[in-house]
Amino acid sequence: MARRYAHVPLLAPAVALSVAVFWVCMAVLLLMSVYPFLAAGTPKFTLAAWQRLLTDPYYLGIIVTTLRMAAVVTVLSLLIGYPAAYAMSKIQRPGWALAAYLILFAPILVSVVVRTYGWLLLLSNTGVINFLLRTAGLVREPVPLIFNFTGIIIAMVHILLPFVVFPILSVIGQLTPDLKEAAMDLGANRWQTFRRVTLPMTMPGVISGAQIVFTLTISAFVTPFLMGGGKVQILSGLIYRDMEAVNLGFASAVALMLLVLAAVILATSNVFARQAYKRAEVERA
Repeated sequence: MARRYAHVPLLAPAVALSVAVFWVCMAVLLLMSVYPFLAAGTPKFTLAAWQRLLTDPYYLGIIVTTLRMAAVVTVLSLLIGYPAAYAMSKIQRPGWALAAYLILFAPILVSVVVRTYGWLLLLSNTGVINFLLRTAGLVREPVPLIFNFTGIIIAMVHILLPFVVFPILSVIGQLTPDLKEAAMDLGANRWQTFRRVTLPMTMPGVISGAQIVFTLTISAFVTPFLMGGGKVQILSGLIYRDMEAVNLGFASAVALMLLVLAAVILATSNVFARQAYKRAEVERA
């Protein structure tokens, strides 16, 4: 019996920290959303903040924009990250492999503010991208790439790309060449081998990367705030605006809505993740 619960003391600090920092804060947010004047000492129960958030078309549009931003960034990160991870797994020379890792993962060491300002300089009307487009004769006028949805997507994909590549790369590294050789011996070409063997077995990494990117995107603030220039409204920016206005009740409701959206999406994706893990285990066996 003692051995069975020997790990409990090791878990206690993490559990205590989680309860103190996360769950207590969530409880406070819930109370503030229905008792908006609790901090002032005049508590009065009301669902006005939730009614306003869930019925006003303006705020519903912000919710849709936030989900659309997270979905687009996740899909583009997967489309770019999977080929990158697959190509990196094929590099044989250690020097080239090290260079690829440095190029991809070194930006994580730089502050997100610095990276975002770098994209502002690159994508501005007088930046390098527009200069090259005009020099090549592809456009006559500068293409608006900042202070809009497009600029946010470009910067977010660059910032979060390593969080897709790393899980996929780790899964690809666990694949044995025997299955690929067996598929090709049975007459499958490279595309069929990839579609029927490699891709299904790497789906756990794909789903893990997608979950990480979606969660980080839906709650991002700095990059959307700077790249959007206040013109693209998302939930994190709405929380910031209402906190500045000391509208604590509505800010609490928006924060909880953000948490619920992320939790629902992650719970749904976990269903597919379990199926992907089971399929990968069966195929490895």
